[in-house]
Amino acid sequence: MRIEMVLPALPTGGMETMVAALTRGLVHRGHEVGVTCLEALGPIAVELKNAGVRVALVPTPGLRTILRAPQLEESFKRIAPDVVHVHSGAWLKGARTAWRAGMGRIVHTIHGLLEDAPWYTPGLDHWAARSTHRIIAVSESLRQYLIRQARVPASVISVIPNGIETEVFGPGACRAGWRESWGIPQRALLVGNVARLDTVKNHAQLIEAFAILRRQAANAVLVIAGDGPLRRGLESQAARMGVADGVRFLGETRDVAALYRELDVCVLNSHAEGTSITLLEAMATGVCVVGTAVGGTPALLAEGRVGRLVPTRANRMPAAANYLRRHGDTQFRALKLDVVRIEGGLISEITTFGPEHFALYGLPEIHRV
Repeated sequence: MRIEMVLPALPTGGMETMVAALTRGLVHRGHEVGVTCLEALGPIAVELKNAGVRVALVPTPGLRTILRAPQLEESFKRIAPDVVHVHSGAWLKGARTAWRAGMGRIVHTIHGLLEDAPWYTPGLDHWAARSTHRIIAVSESLRQYLIRQARVPASVISVIPNGIETEVFGPGACRAGWRESWGIPQRALLVGNVARLDTVKNHAQLIEAFAILRRQAANAVLVIAGDGPLRRGLESQAARMGVADGVRFLGETRDVAALYRELDVCVLNSHAEGTSITLLEAMATGVCVVGTAVGGTPALLAEGRVGRLVPTRANRMPAAANYLRRHGDTQFRALKLDVVRIEGGLISEITTFGPEHFALYGLPEIHRV
């Protein structure tokens, strides 16, 4: 089958990472897949090209191209895909142009909603849906938006949560020298965030929370992987709050699997989410996650039921035994044991042990639901 992915651009981001993974998976299954960007290319475009995927930039600037985008229409007719798969940010232009070009099947995936989307967005989405055969929502909350606000028939919508490449993201050893390369002490309490620096990701609040944490855990370090127009302002905020020495802005980071393995906690306090790629990757790596109850995050964390944090003690020191329940399982299974050293009323060190150490401290390896 010949499939054409359509999206605005391929910067480092959750939706773009998902599209790239889907493209590689479909190619692996024998399909012919290409990618059309309407605004720009980006680092993920380079990765796909290096993997042998055809990636093209077909500029469709301005509102006029909503009504007619002749260059994009000609591109569709030349490629003649069996399926045009349009993603968020390109729905109206991509679907209407594919419909005008006579494409056989048009699919749209809605990955999320903009926090500052204009009031008329549901109307535009309703218009786009009229040129779309099937719509995929990555969370139930997005499905409800389409039905209730965009007035799209429920019969054409399916919910398919995002997935990740588990051969890449999974528990593993830390990379030698990673912390040293960023000036992070080996015994630091490491809190991480992986997200583009955009207002919807709410990094300002994250830095405020980190400043509070530093009063109780002086050895805590916050790493933020991602880039964007807010970076300079966030760096200034960290300086004003007196925590600049404890915050590392990593910029765009493609090898996030190595980062996750270093983290003690991964935080995503966004104002809005679809089904977060960051949280999926972090959980697959075995990292404890904290997320705001927005979009698909509550469902992703099963309203808090997929994980359990049990206070305990080990070697006469405070500790937290972490248990995880996987989908379809009826039991919480041992994940890791965090042992905390307190000095002068502050957390001075956190040592993490694997599930094989639970029995040594008299802890059960299984908690029943």
